[in-house]
Amino acid sequence: MSRQLARSETDRVLAGVAGGVAQRFSINSTLVRLAWLVSVLFGGLGILVYLILWTVLPKGPTQIPAIGIAEERYARGEISATELERIRSDLQAAP
Repeated sequence: MSRQLARSETDRVLAGVAGGVAQRFSINSTLVRLAWLVSVLFGGLGILVYLILWTVLPKGPTQIPAIGIAEERYARGEISATELERIRSDLQAAP
């Protein structure tokens, strides 16, 4: 959990706040959005928190990490496990 809290540029519905929180804490962004919805319905504090985070948090990186793309391709069966491991080792060796 060493990633900085930032708004997501890839997992966003409005401003990317829920996606950024989900990425930071390694949880599903749908769960974060549901938690915000519940907090809005029961008291309205979620709206205030969302607006504050929208203005305070910086935009996150716009690129998807290369390893993430390779893992998605492996999950879809487009590349083999051997190719995935080769990509991982190549990325770790890169400066």
